[in-house]
Amino acid sequence: MAIRNVRFVPHHRPASVTVLLAALPVATALALAGCTVPTAEGVDGSTGESFQVREPEGPALVLDSSDAAELALTASQAFFHASPVAVIAPADDTDARATAAATGAAVTAPVLLTDGGVSDTNLVAELDRLGAGTVVVVGDEEAVAEVGAATGKADVVRFDPGALSAAAEAAATGGRSGADKPETGKVQLPTADRLDASDVAGLRAEIPDVADPTLLQEILVAVDPQPGHEAAIGTALAAGAVPVEVPGGDIATSPETVETIRALKPLGVVGIGDGFGTADDLGWQVEVATSGATLPGGALRLFPGRYVSTSYVVPAGLADPGADAVAAAASAAAHAAPFDAEPLVTVVASVRSGAAGDDGDYVDEQPLEDVTAAVGAIREAGQLVLLDVAPGNQPLAAQLDALEPLLTRPGVGVSVHPEFRVAGNGAEDGSVPVAELQAVVDRLAQLATERGLPQIMLEVHQSTAASVVDRSLLDVPPQVAVVFTAAGPGEGQATAGGVWADVANELPAHTYLGWSAPDALPADPESIMPTEPLLGLVSAG
Repeated sequence: MAIRNVRFVPHHRPASVTVLLAALPVATALALAGCTVPTAEGVDGSTGESFQVREPEGPALVLDSSDAAELALTASQAFFHASPVAVIAPADDTDARATAAATGAAVTAPVLLTDGGVSDTNLVAELDRLGAGTVVVVGDEEAVAEVGAATGKADVVRFDPGALSAAAEAAATGGRSGADKPETGKVQLPTADRLDASDVAGLRAEIPDVADPTLLQEILVAVDPQPGHEAAIGTALAAGAVPVEVPGGDIATSPETVETIRALKPLGVVGIGDGFGTADDLGWQVEVATSGATLPGGALRLFPGRYVSTSYVVPAGLADPGADAVAAAASAAAHAAPFDAEPLVTVVASVRSGAAGDDGDYVDEQPLEDVTAAVGAIREAGQLVLLDVAPGNQPLAAQLDALEPLLTRPGVGVSVHPEFRVAGNGAEDGSVPVAELQAVVDRLAQLATERGLPQIMLEVHQSTAASVVDRSLLDVPPQVAVVFTAAGPGEGQATAGGVWADVANELPAHTYLGWSAPDALPADPESIMPTEPLLGLVSAG
């Protein structure tokens, strides 16, 4: 028998209940971006109460609490305006969590958890907000009593199908009971078909006859299912979201997920779990997956990987910048082979000048049409491009103004030289504040987000870490791959050991290392390359 101790006792809602989500002591905030899309509605056939599923606002939403009960609560708030039925289970019972999640998906109801980071007061507040007249409890007799006491009711509907099916239980619990199962590893998605059909039919007979609501349309829920995520995922599935499993929580590194999103073109994606970053992070990944833009080879992220940029193209004075760029691309491929790396060509967009010039910036810009021709030829050859810019006496980001049309092309990045920054009179300052470099990072991130571009590389040449003052404070979003290249001549014009040690020390979070190679490479480049920390870019000397 699937249902025991079943007596339907309405959980009456107070005449007037106002729940301010901001007042709930929930650690996880709903990070939203973009515009609102309509909700889908249905009607409770027994009471006439409104049943509403809520489509997340904007293209991306992330629910990332590490506490299972808080995660379940925020999912209920995110996906449901109202529901006459709610499913509840103890947060510390692995089997009950998984069964409750599958139950919610089966009867189209949000799933909540007791204990954990959510107080009884907040649990009752959420039930009141939903207008849940029926509370289905998954768990043992003690769990039923606890929920009854917490909600102020003597009786609740109890659903105890025993556990999941044998296969689902083994996947969810590792063959161990809920209390004994270590909270590690993945769990299977809590789809409704994990429950016996007769059990579900018996439960439906004991709860209000709710008319089938119009469920969510074209909303994906991205999951990397971990213990504690079951209830939140069950709520998303109950509302009609389509699940997509994302290994490690990073869409950009999963070609299968990228292809799924590109094919389905969802109105929005919800990430459940802390591996998805912020809503902006997830929104960028969704946007670039939908746009179809990729780096050479089909990737969206540059790293992990290694790149070699030992070929320069200086467009000024070339009779045919495009043809010379093709030759440089061929040379780059040859140079990259000994390093077991991908080729990358540096195109000089501007150079330092000893005179202020007409614009007073101490920089000579290369003809934009020539730079454009060179970039086009290199990208046609399937290689990445770095636009090398001189700062002069203007902020680093100022040099990007004229180059922005080129930076909207997938696979085109920027290389900057903070130590060439000069004062108003043309004398070298030799350093920039971190805010000046941050402005470049932020601008590239904005371009990637707005244009649906894959990750953009920003190379920062340094002979000393101090050339970017307060470098450790640099904040790097996932749209940008920042590489600090140690560039100070040593024996054979390769980077000196002391320079490498200085630049490599205490790198900002989420950044990578580059190393300046000599013009003439030995037959075995590994013999002169540093190996610790991991090298991401071998740059032109």
